[in-house]
Amino acid sequence: MPSFVGIVPVYNHALTVTDVLVGVHAQGLYVIVVDDGSTDSGANIVLEWLNANPASGELIRLGKNQGKAAALLAGFAAADRFGATHALTIDADGQHDCARIATFLQAVPAQGADRTVVLGDRRALPLNYPTARLLGRFLSGLAVRAACGAIVGDAACGMRVYPVAMIRTLRCQSGRYAWEEEAVIRLVWAGAQVQQVEIPVIYRPASIAPSHYQFKRDWTEGTMVLVWGIILRVFSIGRSWARVGSARSDLFWPLGRRNHMANCLMIMMAAYTLAITGFTVGALTAAGASIAMVTSALAVLVWIMFRTNGPLLMVAIGGIAASIAPVTTLICAPLLGALWIVITVNRLRTSR
Repeated sequence: MPSFVGIVPVYNHALTVTDVLVGVHAQGLYVIVVDDGSTDSGANIVLEWLNANPASGELIRLGKNQGKAAALLAGFAAADRFGATHALTIDADGQHDCARIATFLQAVPAQGADRTVVLGDRRALPLNYPTARLLGRFLSGLAVRAACGAIVGDAACGMRVYPVAMIRTLRCQSGRYAWEEEAVIRLVWAGAQVQQVEIPVIYRPASIAPSHYQFKRDWTEGTMVLVWGIILRVFSIGRSWARVGSARSDLFWPLGRRNHMANCLMIMMAAYTLAITGFTVGALTAAGASIAMVTSALAVLVWIMFRTNGPLLMVAIGGIAASIAPVTTLICAPLLGALWIVITVNRLRTSR
């Protein structure tokens, strides 16, 4: 039977960490708190809570701030020493509903538990959810799907259950927030199955639960990590494809009999494919490139779509349109693709 612990990475969350500890402990989990070099009183507050609740958990202190990935890895090592088979991770800023922990634990199947990861999916999205954040969230989901086939609704959600033995063997490139997105890809490559649990969207004021995400640094790293994951999938072999998710039929038609999220991701994939194909072939044709060069570019695009189960139909439409009206397609295809993606994202915002 699986045995669970909770891991709470903390960095300057003195105002919220106690509520999280209480919530995790109430679900019967031993709590491993990893202080990632906090400069506030958060670590002392954790110590006070642990002293008031003997044998309920432990505190690990990193000497300096090293990023969320380092905190999680230190937590996994402690979970391994504790003898746990699975670790539930939850952020210390109070944005995750501790009452949902039981649902996460129940989502781990009796068969294949040691190769199952359970991901949180923050829903339903409020109408005032920032468009930029929403777009980034689902573009990252699209990248995860292209890299490993898993249909993931919230690739960056920090509330998860990991199989400890499997995650301890994982070697990721990212050292900060992008680690969680990269971990999904590499776990699926290693043969893990993905389960998802919907959780509510909870945001606290920045004065209470400040975000430490730095857009310039962390968005750049996240983009590079996801693109690298797709490149590895496209140009290498031996990387498993998710058993539940996209199918070979996606190569010919972007819609299938599946949930709303999966269909929206495939619509976005179709829009992206049309934009890239139309722009690439249109640019080469308008510049007077040889037929061999245009054909080679199309061949590369076909191979990328084949390896990522992308809609070849969009490659054909983009290529034909660009051969007939290269300049128009060069300009219009990316605009049409962007509009298509924005409309799809807004459909996700309003869906319940």
